[in-house]
Amino acid sequence: MTGPSRILLVVADAMLRQTMAEHLETAAAMSASQAEDMENGIAQAEGHDLIVVDDAFAPMCRTLRDHGSAAALLLLSASASLPVGCPADGVLAKPLRLSALAGRITELLSRRAEPEEMRIGPWLVDCGRRVLVATDGRKLRLTDKETAILVRLAQAAGQAVARETLLAEVWGYGAGMDTHTLETHIYRLRRKIEPKGAPALLLSENGGYRLVL
Repeated sequence: MTGPSRILLVVADAMLRQTMAEHLETAAAMSASQAEDMENGIAQAEGHDLIVVDDAFAPMCRTLRDHGSAAALLLLSASASLPVGCPADGVLAKPLRLSALAGRITELLSRRAEPEEMRIGPWLVDCGRRVLVATDGRKLRLTDKETAILVRLAQAAGQAVARETLLAEVWGYGAGMDTHTLETHIYRLRRKIEPKGAPALLLSENGGYRLVL
């Protein structure tokens, strides 16, 4: 199993920055580092999966891309759209709602990690189109969350992924969140990829789930 997503917060407001870090670590099981300005943000950028950049430091996004940074970039902005020429992957509007922060981060990380296609048993998963394609050409539609679950389990290469990890990485929920959302999605996925009489492909194991690849 992989470790928590590594997030760097480049935000001038110290109180807001600390509140964001605590929320990501406690509610979403992410690892959050902090930088108070663009210079320190650039110096700390290496090794992070995603960097949250306050719009006061928006030029940092271009600097990071010019230096070859592959981290996902999320801009905090008073506008709902990215400034012209800004190479960030997404924008989150101010005033910031903490409830939306982890979800937006999770969405961007999932999108970047997602392959175009992958094979699961007899199925071809077209991740971009959110479709399962059978060997006889039949197609079944997948939801965004179903696709994200399959991608995360496939990335584990046949190893079990803990329930808490799936909740944190697909939904942005913390380990203490009590929800049946994941179980509902697993049930629906099994009905799609394991039609009656077909071998089991999505197994419950060690408090989590794994794919038979």
